[in-house]
Amino acid sequence: MIKLLKLQKAVLVLIAGVLSYILYLVLDASEVKGARYLQMLAGVLVMIGALWMLYPILFAKKDENGNAEIITDPAVEVPVDAAQEKPAVE
Repeated sequence: MIKLLKLQKAVLVLIAGVLSYILYLVLDASEVKGARYLQMLAGVLVMIGALWMLYPILFAKKDENGNAEIITDPAVEVPVDAAQEKPAVE
């Protein structure tokens, strides 16, 4: 699902934020003076990643019924449910 919504970069930014925070904790335990800059970097990366995750929700196109339609990557094949394969018979 993450690949369909084009959120790989947001996930990578969040992972980088968590890794920089872990690195901050290690360096802070060793009492390195510049460790607080890693904590600031971790906070900025987590905020950017969280806002990037909201991108598909904020900029989703609405169809004629007013429902949000999330545009996915056309190169990725989406598995079809069994209910969608059979046309409805009235």
